[in-house]
Amino acid sequence: MSEWLAKPRLSEEDIRKAQPSLVKYFPMLTRYFVDDQKMRVTVVFDHDKADKFKAAVTKVYGFFGPSTIHKAADEALDAWLRQHS
Repeated sequence: MSEWLAKPRLSEEDIRKAQPSLVKYFPMLTRYFVDDQKMRVTVVFDHDKADKFKAAVTKVYGFFGPSTIHKAADEALDAWLRQHS
C-alpha cells in the first residue's frame, strides 16, 4: 500500500483519501498497512533477564501479554530517549 501511494510513512488519512471504503469496512487491514512500514526491533533476553522482565511487567500491568510488553518497552524507550536526547 505505501509503495502504491508512494508514501514511506503511510497514515490512516492517506488511505482514507485513496480508498475510503478500506478504512470504513476493514479497519484492521488499514492498521496493518499503516504499521507495515514501521521499524521493528527484536530483543533476545538471557533467561534470567527474561524472567525478571516478565515478573516486572506482570507486577506493573497485572498480566504479561503483547499489549503489556509493548507498553513496558515503549515506556523504557521513552525514558531512555529523554535521558540521551
